[in-house]
This record gives sequence, C-alpha cells and structure tokens, in this order.
Amino acid sequence: MNQLDISGIAIAIALAFSASGVAAQTMLKDEYKAAQNRIATEYNSSKAGCGALSANAKDVCIAEAKGKDKVAKAELEARYKPSE
Repeated sequence: MNQLDISGIAIAIALAFSASGVAAQTMLKDEYKAAQNRIATEYNSSKAGCGALSANAKDVCIAEAKGKDKVAKAELEARYKPSE
C-alpha cells in the first residue's frame, strides 16, 4: 500500500508540473484522443493492480484508481477547452 501512495504522489506531482506549462496552449483533437486513451490505459492498469488485494484494501485501491481517473479526465478537459 505504501508503494501505491508514493507512486500516486509522484503521478500527481508530474501532472501538476506538466499541466502548468501547457495550460496556456490549446490541444489538437488527435492529442486529446491520445491523452484519453492514455488515461484509460492507466486506469485499467491501476484497477488490475487492485486484483491481488482483498476486502477493504481492494475497495480503497479501486476508489483511488477511480479518483485518479476522474482528476486526469478533468485536467484533460481543462487543457482541451480552456476558460478564462
């Protein structure tokens, strides 16, 4: 579980730095689709990693995977359709 927390924090930091540099630019449709596919792949691999766990640990792992997925999708939408 500790390694999951560390990797989650590392991903969040990487996304924060990458999103800040790209926020002023708009995305092309192909880039948007590729990012959607990457997010879906990351979600599926995170969810598959929860399969070895059981009971509450598995529920927490799945909830974290869903949360990361939702955050990544929201950040992608913000980059694709920026507002003022």
